[in-house]
Amino acid sequence: MRTSWFLACLVGGVGCGGAAAPVAVDPAEGTPSGGTVRGPSVPDVRCKDDPAAGDAGDFRHFKNVLISLLGDAKHRGFDLVTSADSATQALEGWISYTVVDKALEDEDVDVFACRAGQWSRVGTARTDDEGHFALALSGAGRLPIGMRDLFVSVVGDRTGARFLGYVAPEGTRLVVSDVDGTLTSSENAFLETIVLGIEPEARVGAAKALAAAAGRNEQLVYVTARGNQFTCATRQWLDDKGFPRGPMRLSPSFVTLPGGDTVDFKTQAISALSAAGLALSAGVGNRATDVTAYSQVGLAADHIFIELPEFASEVQPLLDARQAIGFTSYDELTGKL
Repeated sequence: MRTSWFLACLVGGVGCGGAAAPVAVDPAEGTPSGGTVRGPSVPDVRCKDDPAAGDAGDFRHFKNVLISLLGDAKHRGFDLVTSADSATQALEGWISYTVVDKALEDEDVDVFACRAGQWSRVGTARTDDEGHFALALSGAGRLPIGMRDLFVSVVGDRTGARFLGYVAPEGTRLVVSDVDGTLTSSENAFLETIVLGIEPEARVGAAKALAAAAGRNEQLVYVTARGNQFTCATRQWLDDKGFPRGPMRLSPSFVTLPGGDTVDFKTQAISALSAAGLALSAGVGNRATDVTAYSQVGLAADHIFIELPEFASEVQPLLDARQAIGFTSYDELTGKL
């Protein structure tokens, strides 16, 4: 199973560094507006085009030349989510090609961060035998407070992928949302995208409700049991449907079946967010696994919201036991997230 160095760092405390002064907002990227009871606003730093990474170099291994020619790049980053006082920030992800997700092993990648609307190269990392790269930033090299575009570029052919970095100020609160069946029109709508190329519709009012939460300085994080090879497709769908920008967590496994495996993945992913020093405000889902995962990370029942009626028979016993609150229209969540 592919794992995240950053996740291990947060949960296990391995290689995370000692105490360091918190990072602040870069004045060139905007000053927080003074904040609300939910905490200060955060700069959203974007770069329109991909970085000019330079000409393609040479692959370190001839076999990787062949791999790069076998099919399309499937690279993806693991969105950075951390607090301003974290001593180390890890920029990481996976480099692979073709529909079978063939890892690019032992090759160099350049990592870029968007700073004040311009791309800045922050370092070079080398992939391991699973195509995973990790670049640790510490001290003055850490990114300032804000949401920002990140980019990874393979030196050998200059294929690349965007991802996000979110460095949160003190007092940040997170709203966590599932995707499939919660935001998409049905639980299996994304399967139709994979098989038939049909883009799923969004639940009516879902984007508006989450945008209202974001407008109150709640930060959205999307946690889905989809395999992380669908990172870029998921991010694009959220953007196309007008959902607020936010980091994502997708399963490291190609397939995560409903039930215990899904609960374990979501519980671990959300626990890592808490371990990073970020408070959880609410959780939105549509299945019993969502109720269980949100409960296990400490969310109170009146902050767990379950979309109905697709899995009403499955979740009704939990609703009757007052372990969560059901809703049939996203209008009902106005002011609750």
